[in-house]
Amino acid sequence: MNKLGVLAGVCSILSFGVLGCNENPTSVIDLEGKSEGEISSSSVQKSESSDGKTLLSTEKKSSSSVTNASHEDGQTSSSVRSSSSQTESSSSRPFVRSSFPESSSSEAPVETRSWYNHTTYTTAKVVAANADELECNESAVTDDLKDYDVAYEFNSLRDLGRDYFGKNNAYIDDTVNPVSAECGSVIFDGSNGLIIPLDEIFKSKGFVAEVRFMPTKKGNIANIFVAEPPGSGKTGWQLRLDGTDVVFHMRDPNVRKEKNWESISLGEVSLNEWHVVRIKIFPKKSVLTGKIVYTFNAFLDGKMRRSSEYNADVSNIEYGLGIGYDSMYQSLHGDRFFTGKIDYIRYGKITEDGL
Repeated sequence: MNKLGVLAGVCSILSFGVLGCNENPTSVIDLEGKSEGEISSSSVQKSESSDGKTLLSTEKKSSSSVTNASHEDGQTSSSVRSSSSQTESSSSRPFVRSSFPESSSSEAPVETRSWYNHTTYTTAKVVAANADELECNESAVTDDLKDYDVAYEFNSLRDLGRDYFGKNNAYIDDTVNPVSAECGSVIFDGSNGLIIPLDEIFKSKGFVAEVRFMPTKKGNIANIFVAEPPGSGKTGWQLRLDGTDVVFHMRDPNVRKEKNWESISLGEVSLNEWHVVRIKIFPKKSVLTGKIVYTFNAFLDGKMRRSSEYNADVSNIEYGLGIGYDSMYQSLHGDRFFTGKIDYIRYGKITEDGL
């Protein structure tokens, strides 16, 4: 066999291989070496390897398919679980995820800001202390959050304070310990918590708030989700764990002359199990008088625990909110830490518009 025949045979075999028989070796696709525009003809799919590193693969699709709201940690979406607006069991549910809205993916410069009682915080993302130790498998399932304006789903290990809607992110102040996480929830160990800077969305007489949580230790006056002002005689509300009793406290100093809290017990919960509490304060127009009246409804694990007329107005809050602790650093501050896990916190403003 002559040399030309051998070369022709080799070239024929290689034509079925990855490189092909091409005089130009740079025709081999190198994803890592190309810019975003150079690989626009194929979508880049991300998957987690066993060591947590991101793997790349290509698939022939249009350039429009390469769109996501990816974070710095390579995660592209947030988990969501079923809302307890329907009957909710306290059993653990599977961890799932859904994409963040495109509007929430913007990055802002990190700033240091003042908080109450001479404390400070930075607007940096809240990174779980154990983020490097976790590998979280997630699937694309979307929850209906149409009733909410703020949602903390606690799914991104490197952005735990992310508001699903991107407008009211939570942060950690400079005096508390870092928080940890497990796939789909944040963990509070009795020495930490998150803060939420005050926004107009929280200044509402009517609202719905829902929290899925697992207490791992009895609370004393443990704050779960609160708009709690410092001192007395100021407007606010608290969702709290007193022992194993879930209690909603609210205060409107214009209604309660003694200026103390009105406490509404919603019932006891078991430790080391998931529970869902839902508070809803909403307006209705009276058929008889035409006046707007408010109703207070409270659910625990899908069961109605309280329904009554509501005369107070808690819209005049003046301070930021707290998750898992007393962010106002009041007396008995050490007794106000929550110990356990929180799966999600969701809040929606309810107005009288259209009534």
